Amino acid sequence: MIVAHDIRAAVLLSMNLQLRHLQLVQAVVEEGGVTSAGSRLGLSQSALSHQLSDIERRLQAALFHRTGKRLLLTPAGERVLRAARLVLPELERAELDLARNVTQALGTIRLAAECSTCYQWLPGVLRKFRGRYPLIELQILTRGVENIAHSLLSKQLDVAILTQGSRNRHFQFTDLFAEELMIVTATGHRLADKQFLRSKDFHGEILFAASSAAPEVLMQRLLRPAGIWLADIKEMPVIEAVLELVRAGFGIGLLGRRSLQPYLSHAEFRVMPITARGLFRQWYAAIRPSKETHIKSFVETLSVELRAASGNGTLGRRTSSKEIGERAINTL
Repeated sequence: MIVAHDIRAAVLLSMNLQLRHLQLVQAVVEEGGVTSAGSRLGLSQSALSHQLSDIERRLQAALFHRTGKRLLLTPAGERVLRAARLVLPELERAELDLARNVTQALGTIRLAAECSTCYQWLPGVLRKFRGRYPLIELQILTRGVENIAHSLLSKQLDVAILTQGSRNRHFQFTDLFAEELMIVTATGHRLADKQFLRSKDFHGEILFAASSAAPEVLMQRLLRPAGIWLADIKEMPVIEAVLELVRAGFGIGLLGRRSLQPYLSHAEFRVMPITARGLFRQWYAAIRPSKETHIKSFVETLSVELRAASGNGTLGRRTSSKEIGERAINTL
C-alpha cells in the first residue's frame, strides 16, 4: 500500500532531481572525469562542478567522495547513477518512437560486422528494431565483405559494425558501447592463478582471437609500449575454436567479456582481466552520409539499446554501481 509520506517523498525527489542532473552524474562516471564530462555536455569544468554542487545541495547528500584529484561514488551517487541508466535510455527510446510513424517506414538495410563475436549480442537488438519497423528489411551480409570499410564505401553495405580503428572521413560514426577484453586460459596454464595480467605475462605466449581487431588493441595500448612480443597471433573466427585450442593447451585466448559470458562458470577455463584497470575496446556503427531516415533510425536504435544493455550489465561489462564506487575517477 502506498501511504502519504511515500507520495510526498516521491514528489520532493522529482522536484529536486532533474534529467540534466542524471545526465551530469552519468557523464562524470562514463567519461572518467569532470573535464571530459564537461566536453561531452558542452560545459566548462567550473560550470559542471557548480552544477554538481547544486545537485548535492538540492538532494542534501554528497554524490562523490572527493580525495585529492579523485572522485569516488557515494551510496547516494550510486543510486542516482542507477536511476540515470534506467531513465535516460527509456526517454531516448520514447523520443525515437514518437518522432516518426513506424507504419510508414520502408526500405532495406544491409548490415555487416568486422568481428563475428558481435553476432552474440546483435540479434536481440535487430529483433527489437524489426518489431518497431516491420516494413524495413534487414539483411546481414557475411560473404563478399572481407574489407568492411571498402564494402561500405562502395555501397555494398548500409551499416558497418566496427571496433576501434582509424576514423574514415567518408563515414559517419556513432558510438555504441565499450566492451572489456579478457584473457582465457586452461586451468593448468602458468597464468591461470593470476587475478589479472600485466604486460610482462604475455611474453612468448601464443594468442588466439576471433579477429585481428582485438589483438591490435592489446598490442597498441599495452604490449608495444612495454616492448613485449607474443610468440604468435592466430585468428580463429569461431569462438568455440578459440576455446577448444585454449582448452588443449596450445595458447591463450583474447575475447570480449560478452563473448565469454556463457563460459565463465566452466571449470576447465580461467578468465581474467588485462591489467587491474581492464582493457576496453569501443564498438561503433558506421554509415555513409545519408538522407535515408530508415538507416539513421536503425543506428539511433542500435545506439540506445546497446547503451541501455551496457548500463544494466547484460552486455557483460564490469560496471556494477558497487564496482564503480570502488574505482577512482580521475579529474583532469
